[in-house]
Amino acid sequence: MTLEDLAQALTRAGFAGVELAPPLVYARGDGPSAPEFTATLADGVLLTQRFDVRAPEAALSDWKISQRGRLSIVNGETHLTLLVPEPDLALALPVWRGLMQAASKAAVSWRRGQRPLHGM
Repeated sequence: MTLEDLAQALTRAGFAGVELAPPLVYARGDGPSAPEFTATLADGVLLTQRFDVRAPEAALSDWKISQRGRLSIVNGETHLTLLVPEPDLALALPVWRGLMQAASKAAVSWRRGQRPLHGM
């Protein structure tokens, strides 16, 4: 699989704003105003969405129990990732869309939970 193939797969799956910028492909979930995520080739296809909020430890633990994607903290941001074998990409993209939606909703509550700490 090439990055061009990856970009075409994302477009076929209905992701918006697919843009090739080697070594990454950028795309958005549900339309042009949706959060952006990246896809790259790394022992399969690595899908990553970043949230500019730090998820609480309890949320990270709960996510590990109930979800396929992985949440981690990288440089103070929460990253949602899903590593997919290339042959399984078409089947995994609807799962990725659902994970992004769930994580986006959760990120709103994480941010609200920080308001008392940071005066937001």
